[in-house]
Amino acid sequence: MAKDWARLAGEKGKKVEKGRLRRALKLGGLATRVTGSMLKAQIGRISRRDTDQNLDAMASAALENAQRIVDVMGQMKGAAMKIGQILSSDPDMIDPAFAERLATLHREAPPMDFVTLAAQIERGLDRPIDAVFKFFDAEPLGAASIGQVHRATLFDGREVAVKVQYPGVAESLESDLQNMATLIKLGRMFMTKERADAFVAEARDALLKETDYIREAESLTRFCALFADRPDIRVPAPIPELVRPTVLVMEYIEGRPFDEAVNAIEDPQERDRLATHFVETFVHMFHELHVLHADPHPGNFLLDADHNLVLLDFGCVREFRPEVADAVLHMLDAYWEQDVPRLIRIAQDIGFGRDGTPAPEPEVFAEYLDMILEPLAEYGTFRFADFKVHGRVRTFLRGHLSMIRFVPPAELLLYFRVLAGMKGMMTRTNAAVALRRMAQDVCERRGIR
Repeated sequence: MAKDWARLAGEKGKKVEKGRLRRALKLGGLATRVTGSMLKAQIGRISRRDTDQNLDAMASAALENAQRIVDVMGQMKGAAMKIGQILSSDPDMIDPAFAERLATLHREAPPMDFVTLAAQIERGLDRPIDAVFKFFDAEPLGAASIGQVHRATLFDGREVAVKVQYPGVAESLESDLQNMATLIKLGRMFMTKERADAFVAEARDALLKETDYIREAESLTRFCALFADRPDIRVPAPIPELVRPTVLVMEYIEGRPFDEAVNAIEDPQERDRLATHFVETFVHMFHELHVLHADPHPGNFLLDADHNLVLLDFGCVREFRPEVADAVLHMLDAYWEQDVPRLIRIAQDIGFGRDGTPAPEPEVFAEYLDMILEPLAEYGTFRFADFKVHGRVRTFLRGHLSMIRFVPPAELLLYFRVLAGMKGMMTRTNAAVALRRMAQDVCERRGIR
């Protein structure tokens, strides 16, 4: 039976490079080629001595290399692919054209070949595939940064999803991160050095957690319990006897990608209701449960046939101190009251800035907040598809380095990553959300207002 599945798989998959030296050489070679093209672009602009034009030239060079970067990230899996996915979570976080290329890492990441897949499953479960599954679909449901997921059927008739970790990902983690950090920082082709450092550190933390599927199964069980009284939120339950560090078998839940499903709905009120429900779910997790599903890329969210929200992939889950989550609400309250000095004090109290870095001038901070918090400024609904803030923020930060240096505390990096992913999801949906009312409601429940 297993041989039939392998035959059905054909030659679509690709081998995952396992050797740390070969992975390092491949990523290092990519960095060298990209750096060369970017230096050439800089030299072409140097006579003008125009910083903005130099940055634009480097960005253009990065775009020219975009497909090569995406191809290597997808083939390498692990840290390389995870960083690409993080960068693409929010279309306004980096150049939109580059984000669109990176978004293919969610949709079109090359899966591993079936021979490698079968070996991983049999090694993890310590038995042949056909001794565990009555049917195993050789075509993956999705291929992500740490592993890929296949649909299967157990002998008792249960439909399951089987998550299989790529070989060598855990062992090559540190080497991959070092090479990707070099690639990102060279010429600052994606973002500032400070943000690049934060993303690499975040990717390390996320990957360390995500390579342990036993831990993920525990998170699935926990979130099933947290949302047990919410039938409009579904989380797949793990199959405990088929959970291993590199293989995770769980309940299969049918659904369409959330953004595609919402956009296909003709009724605008239903679209807005579902978008609001999506945002409210994360607001509830962070501000009232103080735990967060922290991997917000689009492939992790589905809508089932009854319009229930399906949450997938709990490899990256983060706990938060209640006082930190409440401090975020206090900052919002200070913003609404136009008390920027108080907002800055709250930010400093929870760790914004580092090593005594001075806070930006209140008027500078206020101008920045007016740009990024526009969705929360007014009552009524807000449509993110019309919210084009990338260019304005990029120009503003070039002229106000104090904002770049006022980096958030490490504890909140994953929170801001989730915010970026939620914004990206809302940008892709043809829906509107009343965010200020939602935020003020949670402030009232937490006793902030």
